[in-house]
Amino acid sequence: MKKIILSMALLLSVGTIMGQAVDKAALKLLQKEAKAQMAEALKINEAITAKINEKTPLTDQDIADCKKGLTYIHKAIKGGGIAENKLGEAYKINADLAQHPFNNMLNKAVNKEPFDTAYFYTNLKEMTDAIQGELQHTKVTKGETGNENYLKGKTFNLAQCGDYFIYAAQFMSEIGKYDKALEAFETAMNYTKIYPEVADKAKLRIPNEQIAYYAFHTAHEGKLYDKMDELYDQAVQFAEGSLGTKQVKASSYLERGDSTAWAGYVRDLTLQEPSTSTDFIQMLISYYLKKDKEAGPDSNLMLPYVDEILAKDPNIYIAQYGKAFKFFEAEKYDEAFEAYKRCTEIQEDSYDSWYQCGLCKYRQALALNSTVSTIKNQTEAKKALEKTKSIFGEAIPFFEKARECAPDEPQKWAFELRQCYSVTGQAAKAAEMDKLL
Repeated sequence: MKKIILSMALLLSVGTIMGQAVDKAALKLLQKEAKAQMAEALKINEAITAKINEKTPLTDQDIADCKKGLTYIHKAIKGGGIAENKLGEAYKINADLAQHPFNNMLNKAVNKEPFDTAYFYTNLKEMTDAIQGELQHTKVTKGETGNENYLKGKTFNLAQCGDYFIYAAQFMSEIGKYDKALEAFETAMNYTKIYPEVADKAKLRIPNEQIAYYAFHTAHEGKLYDKMDELYDQAVQFAEGSLGTKQVKASSYLERGDSTAWAGYVRDLTLQEPSTSTDFIQMLISYYLKKDKEAGPDSNLMLPYVDEILAKDPNIYIAQYGKAFKFFEAEKYDEAFEAYKRCTEIQEDSYDSWYQCGLCKYRQALALNSTVSTIKNQTEAKKALEKTKSIFGEAIPFFEKARECAPDEPQKWAFELRQCYSVTGQAAKAAEMDKLL
């Protein structure tokens, strides 16, 4: 048994040695290929650098050569044939070959000349990753012949590139590549995490919440709703665009065909900030009124909502008005009158509120008047008629206040005032209203 074990061990040992021999041969081939690829990339880089040093403008062919050089250096780096102590040199070539087109595009942008905006982003990412690789794989040496200052310059260049990702994102958005635009925005927002080498040096010109705001609206434009949801909490912190962000967030639910989610979002938003969300409150009131109408007379979604709003802030005019409208619609004129009257206290120049106060009385008077002819007892009938006239009279001050709010629009109040003045025996004033109609 021991002999068998020893034989197996020997066999395994031989197999391992053979495997090492194959790996060594493969590695030599990789190293040879990498050396050749690196030499080709370096040759192209030196030629382009010479033109730049001579201040000769780069041509389209030069840019194409840079791309060709990048293909060589990519194969060399990814192939695994470059020794560890040579990786820094390889990444330097990579960074240079990306920086030449980058600088060329920047010059064109300054001179307002056209350039490939889609390539701007991919090349920028290429350049920053290559600079990072160079910094990570280059040993710092000090002294007169050292590279310390050179690497500090490279670090500074990398730190500056964060802002360019914002421009790249805008370029990608303009050509409809929203997914790439969002990648660029997210790179900018997470720049110091992606490139920790510049964590203490990179300072973007605009704050992250503003970048998130741009990214959020880009996601909306591209109908990338999941990304919108991810970015919302940060985007809404950008105060200058906060309202617009909330509006877009709300409308996105309707775009998705999810009115229930829309209502839930708007409800939460308005209850948190009722005084700054009156437009949303009005929209949700309309939504609940429609739902109540569709569901039938027993449905009551709207009133509990406006009561919650008014509990938070009793001076929200549109909530109070919605409550009054709901009572008026149900012909609960006493409750409606009190609610509309509260509206006039919140907003004294509101034509609608004053008019509706008068209309509550007017409708009550009409309802009572319709019963007079059915009362057989003349005394009781006379009392009902006098009561009717009295209620018509109670409506007059409110219609007159409405008139004060809209003096040049008699079509809004003259008819009801004529009726009230006629019933209450004020013929001259009724005639005055006639002339205005």
